[in-house]
Amino acid sequence: MKFQKLHYLSLVLVLVISTSFRFPDKKGYEGAWQIQNFEMGEFNDSNATGILIISDTYYCWSLFKKGSNEFIGASGGKHRIGGSTLEFQVMYHTLDSTLIGKSIMYEKKGGSGKLTLKSSQNITIVIKRIKEKEESPLKGTWRISERERNGTMVEMPEGDRKTLKILSNEYFQWSAFNSATGKFFGTGGGTYTLEDGKYTEHIKFFSRDDSRVGADLTFDYSVNENNTNWYHSGLSSKGNPIKETWSKYNN
Repeated sequence: MKFQKLHYLSLVLVLVISTSFRFPDKKGYEGAWQIQNFEMGEFNDSNATGILIISDTYYCWSLFKKGSNEFIGASGGKHRIGGSTLEFQVMYHTLDSTLIGKSIMYEKKGGSGKLTLKSSQNITIVIKRIKEKEESPLKGTWRISERERNGTMVEMPEGDRKTLKILSNEYFQWSAFNSATGKFFGTGGGTYTLEDGKYTEHIKFFSRDDSRVGADLTFDYSVNENNTNWYHSGLSSKGNPIKETWSKYNN
């Protein structure tokens, strides 16, 4: 009887240990992270800072100058999280186009609040978790799927050219790129707030025009019952009226 109890306890212990190593807490890494240090080959700018957002499937990051928020570079794609590793499958990369289409495997060191990521491609990234507020209904990865043209909503079927927007509970970044070629068209992001049916973006960086940093853009928004479509209308950063549908994206 004593042997059976010990055998049972041993099986439970093995199961707990194997589960903790084989099934890492993926959600423990989702959210927004401040990039405190970024080194890649000869690139090492002490004035660079940035934001990394990790959603359930996708990631994106941007670097910009401290103080001025002048845009430096960006990258994004899919990710996979292991017990001691974080893999970025690169769809676009403005600092090194040779990385497009490749997987970068980072060794993770540190705790849940601060991590050092190091890869064999001579990339080191130090990130610190940003504390965010309550859960947002817009958290996740979205693809623009409809846009109004001449008063009619026109479907934008998925193709190689994509515009994705990745949101944590308080931070967002949109990116336009070609997933087949890695060609980059632009990105922007910052923080956002939701209040009384209004979605407001507070622009922290913008690759096409640094002068728009600091602007606030407010839109009417709603989501459908299944939280799979996000309806979005207002004025663009150029002051033009827009009406869009964004759909949850996990492909």
